[in-house]
Amino acid sequence: MNCCRAYSIIIIFSALVILLIAVRPNILLAQTLPQSKSEDILILKDKRSGNSEKLLAYLVSDNAWERESALLALANIQDSSTVDQIIPLLSDESSTVRTMAAFALGMVAKPKGTALLFRRLSVERNEECVAEIFNAIGLSGTPDDLKKLISQSEDYKPEWKPYVAQAIIRFANRKIKDVATARYTISLLEDKKSVINAAYALMRMSDTVIINTYEEKILRLLNNTSPLLRMWGATMLGASESPVALKKLIRSAQTDKDWRVRVNAIRALKLKQSAKESLMKLIEDKNMHVALAAVVSYDAMTANNPQFVDSLRIIGIVNSSTVAPAVKDDVRKIAARRMGERALQLIGGWKGKEPYATAQRIRAYGETRSLDAIPMIKEAIKHSGSSLVLIAGIEAYQSIARQGDDVVQKDFLKTATLLFGKRDAGISYTAALAFQDTSFRKEIRRIYLSALYDVYKGMNSAADLEPMVELLNIFAEIADSAALPVIEQGLAAQDLVIRTAAEKAYRAITGEQSPVRFVRNPEEYNPFFRNDDLQLLSKYSGADVITLRGKIRIVFEKNAAPLTVLNFIMLSQKKFFDGLSFHRVVGNFVIQGGDPLGNGSGGPNYSIRTEIHPSATYRTGAVGMASAGKDTEGSQWFITHCPTPHLDYRYTIFGYTSDTKVVNSIMIGDSIERVVLF
Repeated sequence: MNCCRAYSIIIIFSALVILLIAVRPNILLAQTLPQSKSEDILILKDKRSGNSEKLLAYLVSDNAWERESALLALANIQDSSTVDQIIPLLSDESSTVRTMAAFALGMVAKPKGTALLFRRLSVERNEECVAEIFNAIGLSGTPDDLKKLISQSEDYKPEWKPYVAQAIIRFANRKIKDVATARYTISLLEDKKSVINAAYALMRMSDTVIINTYEEKILRLLNNTSPLLRMWGATMLGASESPVALKKLIRSAQTDKDWRVRVNAIRALKLKQSAKESLMKLIEDKNMHVALAAVVSYDAMTANNPQFVDSLRIIGIVNSSTVAPAVKDDVRKIAARRMGERALQLIGGWKGKEPYATAQRIRAYGETRSLDAIPMIKEAIKHSGSSLVLIAGIEAYQSIARQGDDVVQKDFLKTATLLFGKRDAGISYTAALAFQDTSFRKEIRRIYLSALYDVYKGMNSAADLEPMVELLNIFAEIADSAALPVIEQGLAAQDLVIRTAAEKAYRAITGEQSPVRFVRNPEEYNPFFRNDDLQLLSKYSGADVITLRGKIRIVFEKNAAPLTVLNFIMLSQKKFFDGLSFHRVVGNFVIQGGDPLGNGSGGPNYSIRTEIHPSATYRTGAVGMASAGKDTEGSQWFITHCPTPHLDYRYTIFGYTSDTKVVNSIMIGDSIERVVLF
């Protein structure tokens, strides 16, 4: 990745010549290519020109690097019409090309390709190719292919077991599983090289019968030296019905030396009513991830049975001087659900010390379901400038208005309609979801439809993709023919998700298929960068994210996600991230930042493409891009607390960090002081 230093003499070439250098030896041939070829393939990938003659011509190039790069582009574009062009390269003379061909077939996801992948296993000798073939089978195979994989497993070489387990993970992530596969995967727990993959696959299968049948084997995972095996074993045991498993889970939740294992065990306990007292104690734990996880599990355990809430203990926690404020903020909601109107005094005023705390107090008001809470909620909506608080205000007001009379419901919907004027995607999305709530009679919601039509017309997909889709869903549900002119606007949209929602709405209103058929023009290409910007890729190899809790050094993965790296560099140069907060933290999953709105819906007002690469997978410390679907990334990024293979090839990875201690210490609301490129 630092080849640009060793080969500075070729900086006059495109930076993409360097960024596309892989660790494989023959990829170094990229340095001998003219600038136009490395850049051309990347631009064709970014244009999503899958079936273009220009890109397909690279598949038959004499240069192995060109063939491999074109295959990677096709894997990213995922145009199923290119399967026949990819298949011949499974037999390419270059092993790196064959490996990329297998990956491309897996991403194009056609059964025809999967059959050929199985056939290739009988002749392939390169281990990297074999591993990718199994991976691709898991990515694209059908339930019958899974049965075939397991039935042939005895014929595979012993050293292929980890690859088979990897394929099973890919199937499980797509919710394809069966009993025979689960039993085979249980057997892989005894194989040292396969056990990590096997445990993760079993966790993703979430098969209650298998877990109870093989409980003894799964219980052993809790004593393993690997925290990954302990945390995934704990998750599996949430489905166990035995007292032994309950006892072991409680012990792991209380005493495991790795907080991530404790968090997983706590989440598993939410299914165990008899663990309520243990969860209550863990709410006061000194580790914030553990304490917040205990609140969430206790909340889930008592959500449908508020009479199970220990009100006195909850009140004690809220009034405690030793419990962290963030924990108290979450606990107030539980008290409000149990105590109703009586909790208003316990909640106190609507203002917290910072926006997240205020938002949680507003949500607690909503949990009371008391009409007396409405004035305070409306006051917060009127006087707060925080989108987090306004979103919480909509949700809280909605919870109360559901049970109100027509006057209350009309006032709520009027308030929600006016909040579209904030031109904040998160607020608009929340307001749009409120209009889909069937607790409000269709006749009442219809009153505000003309205003919603105007709202939709004023939106653009770069900033408002998700609320636009939800507004179209409202039009489909209410089925008012007056919406057709607006829906026809959606039918011609560039974004597939908007077109899909518009087609659904059109059918709901007319009972007919849409007469409008969108035809993509590959020449309508508006990249976020200029060609000169590509030089930045040779200048920087990473970034230091400076926070109050320490420095997080991100090393860029230019080979895997060149244009995503470029986007991060350009935004960092503009100081886009400086002062923003980590608006989302999920213990033992991710920390997420990069949103200028601070509510999970903001961005730079443009979208970039999803970029995937077979070697870029979600291990601990992976730095990925948040998105609302393929090719909708912008500025929000996240870092993983642990391996998360279910995110592989769906969310761009543009870097990795080894500063896990700092990452683990980040809490919601913590700020990014600045980003320093190096």
